[in-house]
Amino acid sequence: MGNAMAFTANVYENGSFLPPFMEVEKIDQNRQITVSGQILSSDDNLPLPGVNVQIKGTSTGTVTDMDGRYSITVADENAVLVFTSIGFTRIERRVGNSNNISFTMEADMQQLGEVVVVGYGSQKKSDLTGAIVSVGAETIRERPVTNIVQALQGNAAGVHVNTNMRPGEVPAVRIRGNRSINASNDPLYVVDGIPIVAQLGVTSFSLNDINPNDIESIEILKDASATAIYGSRGANGVILVTTKKGQKGQVKVDYSTTFSMDSYKNLTDWMTGGQYVDIWRRSLINGRLYGNTEGAQDLNTQARPWYPDPFLDQQVMGLGQDPIARDGVWAGYEWEEFGVTPRTRPTTEAERALGWPEQIPIYNPENVRTHNWQDDVTRQGITQIHQLSLSAGTENSRLYVSFGYFDQKGVQQDQDFQRYTLNLNGDVTPNKWLSIGTSVMGSFSQQNFGFMGPNTSNTGSKDLFSRANDQFPFAVPRDEQGNFIRNPGGNLNLWNPLMDIGNALNERRASAIMANMFAEVSFTPWLKYRLNFGGQMRNFRNGSWTGPGSSNHLTLRPNTAGMSRDENFSWVAENLLFFDKTFADVHTVGMTLLQSAQYSRREGMAMNVSNTIVPASLWYDLNSNSVGRPDGYGSSFTENTLQSWMVRVNYSLMDRYLLTASGRYDGASVLAPGQKWDFFPSFSVAWKMQEEGFLRDVAWIDELKPRLGYGVTGNSSVNPYTTTGPLSRNPYIFGGQPAFGFLPQLAQNPELGWEKTAQWNVGIDFATLGGRVMGSFEAYDMTTTGLIFGRSLPAVTGYVQKFENIGSTRNRGIELTLSTINVDRGDLTWQTDFNFGMNREQIVELVNGAEDMIANNLFIGHPIHSFFDFENAGIWQNTPEDIAEMSRFNENGHRFYPGTVRVVDQNGDYRIDSDDRLVVGSMQPRWTGGITNTVRYKNWTFSTMAYARVGQTYMGGFPHYGGNWPSGRYETDFWDFDNPGGRWPMPTMGANVENIGSAMQFNDGSFVAIRHISLGYDFPRSIIQRARMASLGINVQVVNPFLFGGDVVRLGLNPDDNTAWENRNASGDPLGGMNSNTILPQSLVITLRAGF
Repeated sequence: MGNAMAFTANVYENGSFLPPFMEVEKIDQNRQITVSGQILSSDDNLPLPGVNVQIKGTSTGTVTDMDGRYSITVADENAVLVFTSIGFTRIERRVGNSNNISFTMEADMQQLGEVVVVGYGSQKKSDLTGAIVSVGAETIRERPVTNIVQALQGNAAGVHVNTNMRPGEVPAVRIRGNRSINASNDPLYVVDGIPIVAQLGVTSFSLNDINPNDIESIEILKDASATAIYGSRGANGVILVTTKKGQKGQVKVDYSTTFSMDSYKNLTDWMTGGQYVDIWRRSLINGRLYGNTEGAQDLNTQARPWYPDPFLDQQVMGLGQDPIARDGVWAGYEWEEFGVTPRTRPTTEAERALGWPEQIPIYNPENVRTHNWQDDVTRQGITQIHQLSLSAGTENSRLYVSFGYFDQKGVQQDQDFQRYTLNLNGDVTPNKWLSIGTSVMGSFSQQNFGFMGPNTSNTGSKDLFSRANDQFPFAVPRDEQGNFIRNPGGNLNLWNPLMDIGNALNERRASAIMANMFAEVSFTPWLKYRLNFGGQMRNFRNGSWTGPGSSNHLTLRPNTAGMSRDENFSWVAENLLFFDKTFADVHTVGMTLLQSAQYSRREGMAMNVSNTIVPASLWYDLNSNSVGRPDGYGSSFTENTLQSWMVRVNYSLMDRYLLTASGRYDGASVLAPGQKWDFFPSFSVAWKMQEEGFLRDVAWIDELKPRLGYGVTGNSSVNPYTTTGPLSRNPYIFGGQPAFGFLPQLAQNPELGWEKTAQWNVGIDFATLGGRVMGSFEAYDMTTTGLIFGRSLPAVTGYVQKFENIGSTRNRGIELTLSTINVDRGDLTWQTDFNFGMNREQIVELVNGAEDMIANNLFIGHPIHSFFDFENAGIWQNTPEDIAEMSRFNENGHRFYPGTVRVVDQNGDYRIDSDDRLVVGSMQPRWTGGITNTVRYKNWTFSTMAYARVGQTYMGGFPHYGGNWPSGRYETDFWDFDNPGGRWPMPTMGANVENIGSAMQFNDGSFVAIRHISLGYDFPRSIIQRARMASLGINVQVVNPFLFGGDVVRLGLNPDDNTAWENRNASGDPLGGMNSNTILPQSLVITLRAGF
């Protein structure tokens, strides 16, 4: 009987291996048994790589490969194998007389997701003391999104994601409301431990530069106890992004492709040509501008009805400006000779009693031409997404490489987006005390932003589709020779949108790279040092051009060109020291020490010209212009730095009582001397009640963990050089010669310091029924003080403004996250994931204390984005009481008549003026929520996801009455003397009446959107193994199939579109959003994933 040497490896308790060293064990070779097998996951019945297989009582072990297979040699049949994997139940199997041990590992609900990424490290979810929510890769890939932010909507309580439908745009994200008025409210994004620099005028990297398919998980840090370790950058919440890494085992190649057919569902019932002409004519009749108005001037009485007359149409409606459009209206009449003699019919006795002649023209509104302008500016949208990735790993090294391609041809003809991405990361452990790794993410993207006029502050539609909706439905874009009609319908200020397709370009091109590296030295199993360094660089170019055939919409001019370039660069360096040790088996102490430095800079230049000579040169030959000089040019520069020191302590007593405390000392170069540095503390505690004796034996309680946390975070997001009192450059003429002078712009403020947000958070994590029901509940209260706010100064001071720390805001709310396994019967499972968030945002104090700033639309006790207008009181009626009331108002200069909008006279002085306005609503919803249902049966997966936003006010919905500025849905519920219950005021045009229509613009914007319905199938291994494949799956889904809601949805608007439709000019008229809010973007998506 001989002896043999065996190589062993030390194993930490978490299952990770130290590099092996040689030990001598005596093994009886005559009794050795080689055991092999395959381990599958219970979630999807797929192979489970990376499972630790260890011989119990020894340090000898191995791990499963990418196919879930393993092989290990044991001493004899009495050996016991221990199988462990993060997130799965530990399993022990005695070898016995079997040399094959294969089984399916069940998810361990006691571990509750096991490990989640936190700031500067990771923790078991059961050990968390702060408010953190995780979103996994499977959730992210459920929707074909351009960037990861879009996948968060409805999947995380307390996280609000705006929608933006232009291809290539990044939506705005708010975590637990808005805190700041002038400074940024955007969260901090951290990718693989390195913060993305995208503030203070520098954007060195963007979420649009990351391929969503490269994301492994997203953690959202919401309360101050979790975010305070990021100090000044964590005031608005932190989103941690972890990218995919190589896995131990054999080389694995994955390919995924997505094909999406995109289109718009029109939510609005638009007026036909005949309906538009009829409501226009009706408005003119009510305004006493159409027909015989003798003896019918009293606006307190009903207007005399009149018959349609083609020549009166032309005269009163001004149809002669566009004969082709006029002929479209005249098509509603029957003619003996077109345009000369209409065919007539005899009138009835009742009609003659109204003053009508013996014969009137025969008219049918259904015969009036209706042109579909929307079809002219849209197309079948197509999105293609491809990704090829390679993953490999050994005991000492890992590698992950991926290449992605995204191509979205927008539904609007002038919008599209293309992106190429490359992700390369790897790490190596050459010996037991050193690990080194690096990652490089690069992207190149090109976005055709679409039409954008130079003066976006003017009222008018800002995108091609909305401009198409603004056209006369009876007008056409081209004449009989195919030439564009510049002003279809005759309004010289209303331009043909088709002229700008191919004649007005706004192309944005970006190339970005983010290169990170780390080195980690383990001095002992409980003490290690880590260096993180990340460099980010992003070059951005914006080219704009108009050709000779462009329109003049929003002051656009033909034959112009311009180009701007920005070069952004940043670096972040972090030195970290980690201590983690257990004393006396009950005291576990973890400590993190950090020193961090960040530098950012941006250089920019821009030039624009007019009267270009060669249209084909676009913006690449700006010298070719007949003016001989640029219209404008300039360059810019900014830089800023941030220094930080941080300490965090984690303490656990008996793995039952948990404490986390941190303090961060931040310095920001953008603040005033003496105010640059500040300290941001936090603490949180938690109690694992299920570990107590009085609950340990309660079988149905798996987890019950109350938490309490408090912390202070800061915000220094004020533009660099603001505190020093920058000068403005002003041109003037001196002695007949042009010159420049510099004038004070902002007053210096040596006291300008940090905005500070203090937040309390109370939460409880729970799990019951063997993990079939688990979730968390949060309640929070945060107050932001010292708001960085611009105070206007009297002109006699020589300054315009001074930035000061003034005012405060408050956010309070509750959140609920719940996951339930409703059915778990062999091959059939049904899981529901639900989240709910309610946030109350309010301004507490402003420049002059508790005094509203009406000119800035800021009001004490209300959210930052509130609507201030008159309160709608319905419609003035034709009753003696209302007529008497209207006369009292009209004595003070008003012009109210039956059928006009009635508003509340707040002070009872019979004058409707600014003193009668009040806050009538807010864009902030009362609550938001999302629910996802997933049903799995064998290899099939069916999933639906719904998102709700309830209690928000949305501006829009007021109907159109015809006229020279067309845009309107079909509406019939107008007030009339015969319909006194009508919702909308009587259509009236031309008469001297007063309609305060803005009071009826604020409506219930609540909605529920079905985000997707999907069906997926994973092919059985028995089939795909024949093709030497590891996995093969297909998924078909419908995106945005349904939208349900309140008034706004019923009125044909999409309240989930938030692209500045709430903006108004000084007169209260809507400026128009950057995208149409009358559509629901829909997609039919097919995805194929294959693994080799």
